[in-house]
Amino acid sequence: MNCEQTVAIDLPQKILISEDANKKVWLSYNNPEYLKTRHNIKGCDTVIDNVSKALNAVSTAAVAK
Repeated sequence: MNCEQTVAIDLPQKILISEDANKKVWLSYNNPEYLKTRHNIKGCDTVIDNVSKALNAVSTAAVAK
């Protein structure tokens, strides 16, 4: 939000875990690169990269067996 206030509409980042009619489980979230483009965020690449890494780590841990 320090980089672009409008991103606040999409924060905090959330992860959705859902199951479809065929019992397949899905893990979904908004890619930080998408939010960067959507909100025309400039000069915060390190923050965007850190958020991407954190979401990837959480997602990987959630689907690990």
